[in-house]
Amino acid sequence: MRARRYGTILISLLAPVVAAVAFAAVEIEKFHRVDDRVSTGAQPTVAQIAGLAGEGFRTVINLREPVEHEAAAEEAAVRDLGMDYVNIPVCTTDPKDAQADAFLKITADPRIYPVFIHCGTANRVAAFWMIRRIVVEGWSPEDAEKEAREIGLKSAVMRDFALDYARRHSNKAS
Repeated sequence: MRARRYGTILISLLAPVVAAVAFAAVEIEKFHRVDDRVSTGAQPTVAQIAGLAGEGFRTVINLREPVEHEAAAEEAAVRDLGMDYVNIPVCTTDPKDAQADAFLKITADPRIYPVFIHCGTANRVAAFWMIRRIVVEGWSPEDAEKEAREIGLKSAVMRDFALDYARRHSNKAS
């Protein structure tokens, strides 16, 4: 009887902690669940990274430049939690084809999923995801851009880069 009461007390004390970890990912600014394998968002905190691990994410892809934040600390937190970490540093005012190529290559690997992809505000993520939708999945540029805006696309530079890259690398882009 006493053991059951202590067990009940323990569960009631731990439940909020477990819930906080389980739902930490959705507290990430601009968190967007694209599907059951891919989520996107802005910069997560270390606690939110732990939430991602708790939700079963396997990989974190960071599109921020290391000088923008504590990239080494983020990488260490991700790896300490048993997830893989990929950094493809993209400058919002000067994205490069090689960066989009690297993004498409890593997202073609089925071993990375489920994956969380982020940058500072989800702008770069949205543009690179838009590229993937058009070039790899055959989406129309209009549909891909609509989704990208929901994810966080706001920069004309990133939008124009994504459309230009897709046009040059896909028969479906217009």
